[in-house]
Amino acid sequence: MSEVGKARQCRSLHRECSGYVQVLSLLVLYCFFASAIVRAASPIPVTILADDSYPPYSYVQDGKLVGIYPTLILEAAKLIKEEYLVELRPIPWKRGVAALEHGEAFALMPPYIHLDTRPYIWPYSVPLKQEEVVAFCNPGVTLQNITQRDDELAPINVGLNAGFLILDDALKRARKAGHIIVWENKNTRANIIKLFKKRIDCYINDRLSTLIGISDLQDQLPSLTAQSFVEDRVVLSRSAHIGYLKGYEGKYPFKADFIAKMDEALNTVLQKATHP
Repeated sequence: MSEVGKARQCRSLHRECSGYVQVLSLLVLYCFFASAIVRAASPIPVTILADDSYPPYSYVQDGKLVGIYPTLILEAAKLIKEEYLVELRPIPWKRGVAALEHGEAFALMPPYIHLDTRPYIWPYSVPLKQEEVVAFCNPGVTLQNITQRDDELAPINVGLNAGFLILDDALKRARKAGHIIVWENKNTRANIIKLFKKRIDCYINDRLSTLIGISDLQDQLPSLTAQSFVEDRVVLSRSAHIGYLKGYEGKYPFKADFIAKMDEALNTVLQKATHP
């Protein structure tokens, strides 16, 4: 081949190689942007801690989180699934509260609103449900007019679920004055057993949760019935919520948007439940 022919062949090969490199570069660039778009469009994972022992509202059964509140939240989560992938993670209540206190979790359900005693939780979701907290006592024991109790009498032993802040003002004053002693036990089941065995005098908790707990224990304690105790008085009525970690917007840049969309979704599900 002549020198001219060789030169032409080299120029041709150069053009082909250059074209190949350009196509390859465009292909790589396309894949990069396509991947970025897919990542941007993928739902953001959001974990909400959930009480693992608060039937019928939120509890673990056969290794699965169930109850009124998980059902409600997961139904709402379906309405925002294109943007957020919501996971409910069961946890002992006291540990869940501590996780928010130390900035280790994004959200927890279902706390009542305690602005003074839990300043690390804010904001709260729309109300999930109104709960009525009552005192169940053994016959002959009462928490009524507790602040006027005779100082000479022995204090009343009151059981609470660990981490629950459900004393009203009168009971707080009675505790400070030594008229009651508060014992934090693991859960509803543990408190009912201790109340039945008279290791505590009264147990304060949500009414429905306690009645279900009594029913669930009747196989283990055949003589136990709801009539074993006296429903002494209503302590308070409070709404339950999803409570979010206060601050940390840098760690959770989606926080405000998620809360707004979850509230809207919760309202939609709650309205359907009220007006089927």
